[in-house]
Amino acid sequence: MGKEQQEINLLEIWQVIVEQKRVVFITWVLCVGLGLTYVLLVTPVYKAEVFMLPPSQSDIQPLNISVLAFPDRSDRSDFLEYDSESVYRLFVQTLKSRAVRRNFYEENKVAEKLGLGSDSDPDIFFENRFHQKLKIEQNVKKKGEEGFVTLSFEGDDPVLVAGLANAFVTKVANTVTERLVSELDTRVASLRSGVEASIQGKKSLAKVRRDDQVVALQEAYRISQALSKEDQQVRLRALSGGVTVNTEEFPKFMLSPNALIAQVQVLKGRKDNDPFIEGLRDLEERLITLESVKISMENISVVSVDQKAWVAKGPVKPKKLLALLLANLSGLLLGIIVAILSTHVMKINQRKR
Repeated sequence: MGKEQQEINLLEIWQVIVEQKRVVFITWVLCVGLGLTYVLLVTPVYKAEVFMLPPSQSDIQPLNISVLAFPDRSDRSDFLEYDSESVYRLFVQTLKSRAVRRNFYEENKVAEKLGLGSDSDPDIFFENRFHQKLKIEQNVKKKGEEGFVTLSFEGDDPVLVAGLANAFVTKVANTVTERLVSELDTRVASLRSGVEASIQGKKSLAKVRRDDQVVALQEAYRISQALSKEDQQVRLRALSGGVTVNTEEFPKFMLSPNALIAQVQVLKGRKDNDPFIEGLRDLEERLITLESVKISMENISVVSVDQKAWVAKGPVKPKKLLALLLANLSGLLLGIIVAILSTHVMKINQRKR
């Protein structure tokens, strides 16, 4: 009984469609017409994508100047050692920076290229037409694919969209590189100033130390003159005990007056103190190394562009075939519903009569 009822209902619906075919057809034509109007009038949206990967270690090697300039690992403590992961992380963060986007937007006059009207609010235009359209996708959940980053940009001009996407990636890469190089230059300059100050300090104190030595030797000379030869011989035997004497701890006044006078004359006649300054040559060598450090941006790459943005061959919006298909289906379905409702209303009116 239930099956027969279903067949009767389907038959009745078919009869209604046949009887109201004009209503169904008109409704379908209206929906298809609206679909065509939408497809023809709506502004097409094109999408450009740039695919990026982390740089290789060789791409950022010039940043690790400590390895190149100081073979001895103990001399590298004043520098950071960069790896591709940390540099790439900074690059991705900069991609998302609103300040960097705004700077690129203004430098390249993007508002004019995107058609900013005189009555449009510049801030709202930047937000809606540039910032929100510039998207970053990174699969941080899937292990092994954290480094795959995609930058996409949408607009109504496929050539302009692709150009802006590529230019923005280049801008960010240059910004990050400039920042890292600037930090290194600042660090090298600071270290160089510190070494120069240490050298200058040692040289300034060298004359003072030499004058102190002269005073000490002159005092020892006076003491030596005051001692008798017997006293000197007795003290010499008592201090040496027949073994080698540590001359650093040996009292200077125990030397002969002639030896003391000779040392004083040599010290007073010394023209260059540098050879006698402890640690000076090591500092000068470090200064020469720091002065030789030259960092070139041309040899540094903070990102590996897997594929640049291409000019899109077709729009991503609207999807014309899908829109027309939906218009056909919705027109047909709506036409059947209108036909059934109109038939039902007609039957109710007939019963009332």
